[in-house]
Amino acid sequence: MDIETYNQIYSNLESIDDVKSLAMQFSQPIGTIHSILNQKTVTKVKRNFSKIKNKSLRHLRQWKKGKSIVEISRRNDIPATLMVSMLLKEMGIPKKGFIRNLDEQPDGRLKKEVMEAMESDYFFSPKAHEIHAEKGEMGESILAEWLTERGLTYRSEDDLRNQGFTKTPDFLLDEELDVDGVKVSWIESKALFGDEKEHEYYIKKQFREYEDIYGIGMIVYWYGYIDTVSYNGNIIKDYTFFGENRELIEELLNFRTYW
Repeated sequence: MDIETYNQIYSNLESIDDVKSLAMQFSQPIGTIHSILNQKTVTKVKRNFSKIKNKSLRHLRQWKKGKSIVEISRRNDIPATLMVSMLLKEMGIPKKGFIRNLDEQPDGRLKKEVMEAMESDYFFSPKAHEIHAEKGEMGESILAEWLTERGLTYRSEDDLRNQGFTKTPDFLLDEELDVDGVKVSWIESKALFGDEKEHEYYIKKQFREYEDIYGIGMIVYWYGYIDTVSYNGNIIKDYTFFGENRELIEELLNFRTYW
């Protein structure tokens, strides 16, 4: 995706309600727009969380006066699950125990509104985290099938851990693979959109070490990436590179974007 298109999408993307219309306007998969919104939401939370958290007692007073958790979270432009965490802490209720055992909590306003809050949160709720993990597994499955179809063998992340490796790409190839004239030794699968911040984060966290240990690799941002990102000659691809697995890719690009 060119940077101009990305900037237009980013600036016009404010809520989950914008995803479908912007996907149609810019001829992008729904999952790509959803991933960009996820990243914009995370950036906004990092910028504003402390300020909002400092007012958590005020938020609790508003809730006691009758405002719903979802309403308070929207007024403060913060994901509803994070507002739940703030309010539970102010109430002296352990968040993890309450949310993990939500079905066992006594019926009442708090339980009802916590359920509504998490159901409305497409990025920070437990369900959102579960779906993100499923997307990651789907991307790795598509790559595993793609490699197997080409008769290529590899060691998976689990294989490498079992062999005592501490730096473990998703796929370490037993033989180098030629991609666009570049020989790659490892592949890393990311079920997200590769913007500059995400890419720089993973360069520092993973890619630099993979390159130092294993050589040149291929990074797959399944939901696309800004065409200005690069890293030391390593190959970067997205869903468009794996055309023959179109049905599986379509499932990934549209997987539970809404519920």
